[in-house]
Amino acid sequence: MPASPIRPFLAYVGLLVVLGATVAPDAHAETEWVTEAGDILQIALPVIGGVSTFFTNPDPDKTWDKEGTKQFALSYGSAWGTTYVLKFVAGKARPNGNNRTSFPSGHTMSAFSGAAFIDSRYGKVFGIPAYALAAFTGYSRVQSNWHYRDDVLAGASIGMLYAWNFVSPQPGKLALLPTVSAQGIGMTAAVRPGAAGEPIDPGARRAAYSFGFGPAYALTNVAASRGDGGNEFQLTDLDGNNDPTTTAAVAVTVPVSRRGRVSITYGPFEARDVGAFSYDVSFGGADFAAGTPVNSAWRFYDVFVDYEHAVVSGDHWQLGLGAGLGYTYSYTALESQDLTTSAVVDDHVIYPFGIVAPSYYFSNRIGIEARAEGVVIGDNWFYTFVGDLAWRAAQSWDFRLGYSYFGRQIESDTYYNKTRYGIPHLAVTRYW
Repeated sequence: MPASPIRPFLAYVGLLVVLGATVAPDAHAETEWVTEAGDILQIALPVIGGVSTFFTNPDPDKTWDKEGTKQFALSYGSAWGTTYVLKFVAGKARPNGNNRTSFPSGHTMSAFSGAAFIDSRYGKVFGIPAYALAAFTGYSRVQSNWHYRDDVLAGASIGMLYAWNFVSPQPGKLALLPTVSAQGIGMTAAVRPGAAGEPIDPGARRAAYSFGFGPAYALTNVAASRGDGGNEFQLTDLDGNNDPTTTAAVAVTVPVSRRGRVSITYGPFEARDVGAFSYDVSFGGADFAAGTPVNSAWRFYDVFVDYEHAVVSGDHWQLGLGAGLGYTYSYTALESQDLTTSAVVDDHVIYPFGIVAPSYYFSNRIGIEARAEGVVIGDNWFYTFVGDLAWRAAQSWDFRLGYSYFGRQIESDTYYNKTRYGIPHLAVTRYW
């Protein structure tokens, strides 16, 4: 039977609630028992899922659910392999500076892989508590200062997507597997037996969970405090220790008609750097003289709710128009490396925005898609431009490879931040 469309919402809401609880500037203060609990749960959840298959055969004359064991091995093994390939490729520095294996979170991947298996195999009576424990594991990785929020989103998404692919398998599901050869480390994508010739009907798709990630290149990032005599400074003038930084975003989409859909998107972005400015910086009431070694932290969190409607369409093309409401929280921190001087300034803004989304498909499976969204309200503005090469791998799966270019400006009585980033990305969407 098809996986219930409530599953992406259980995971998504859990991620939003848990990660939202860590937004405060002092959220990285470590609580030892929380960290230790996360360490245990990242092992306990997949162990419970895997071991349960030896005692849960639906046939009363048998004990071992061999098919369940196979599904668990495929989903968990694939998620594990993908996570550690990405850690090697991304080389993202951890927020605590310990090493460069921050993206994605292996603890969170493991916990969500186990939870998604339990949910997909045994139902929501067991799945909802499992997802709650997995979300707590993700929280533990942020509060312990071992991971950024987008690392946790990525780990959770990888674990869930593989479980949704392999558990209770149906024809037309996609396998994305890590490979190792003499030429290096890579990925292989293949549609499993049963998908050949399968017709794709996008209008028949129901709820969807999308996960996108890629390296974010800083084009400009100017910050300043207002009202205290602070001057503007360019965060990209530092050493670029985490530029580009690999980041991720997730979205849940629900069709409300054959032409209309509502989406909720969460995109946390965090970067830290070290270095020294060649000019004096006054920020948040603190002064940093030119040449002073500093640590910087910069972040923004985007939450978007939008509606898009296909206003016109042909055999191969479509034009979607829409509108939404966005919330952006932005934060900049500077600290001298001798810890004698520090400052934190943040702000948030809520704004409406418009959407234009044209697409053209060369065949039933391959096409190009574009999306532009943005708004200007006084001194605040926001825009995003996205171009994708899309592959409808099966009725339940889409892949997109493309480029995102976005800019933000927030200005208030206390804070100013203007940013522009470019992100080559890969996005995976699971439909129900």
